[in-house]
Amino acid sequence: MLELKGISKWYKGEKTSALDKIDLHIMPGEFVAVLGRSGAGKSTLIRCINRLVEPDAGEVIWDNRSITGMNPRELRSIRGEIGMVFQHFNLLPRLSVMTNVIAGRFAGMPRWRSLTGAFSKEDRARALSALREVGLEDLSKRRVEDLSGGQKQRVAIARVLMQQPALLLGDEPISSLDAVTAERVMTFIAGLHRERGMTIVLNLHDVSMACAYATRIIGITAGRITFDGTPEQLGGKELQMIYPPDEEDGVNILN
Repeated sequence: MLELKGISKWYKGEKTSALDKIDLHIMPGEFVAVLGRSGAGKSTLIRCINRLVEPDAGEVIWDNRSITGMNPRELRSIRGEIGMVFQHFNLLPRLSVMTNVIAGRFAGMPRWRSLTGAFSKEDRARALSALREVGLEDLSKRRVEDLSGGQKQRVAIARVLMQQPALLLGDEPISSLDAVTAERVMTFIAGLHRERGMTIVLNLHDVSMACAYATRIIGITAGRITFDGTPEQLGGKELQMIYPPDEEDGVNILN
């Protein structure tokens, strides 16, 4: 289970907090989509879970362990259990697809291997298997900078598969993709949820995508949770709470 207790975050120079005493319980196997306007706190929430952003107050608990109380070595280890997919892929563009996928295992291999690139046959075989799952096995030797945006995001997902995580986090993983590619990526992520029972928490900018794939919707407005329910419970009134009607930023919401 993933649990957030009173998570708050303040950024220097801002008049209001990015997150304000967030309490959240996510059960194993849930597929949660987090919705909200730009600046609502979605990315900060996701990044506080694995401490890419350090919360200023509160506690994050994963599998009965306090992530917020971990030292750097413990944190590196637990990040091996928590996959992360980013909006802009967070890949190493001049390195091969294979090396980028194997990077998903860095937390679980000796540091000298990750620094020297002396990867084992087992790691290479696992990387090829992960690439096969996302349909990119034939591109294993290609440099990442030569791939399309959709291919890069599939490499990023293959890297997550290398970790074999129980929890997958996503910070706007489809917002930089065209509509067709975004649909393919979401279909694949939904397959991970369905076939592996993976717990998934994604920030999404597209309400229709969230409702089509997630089993639970969290709405955040000004750093606070304003909706928590199923896609079927997300109606016009609830959308107005998440996306106040006096602000327009081009977000795609339901009709």
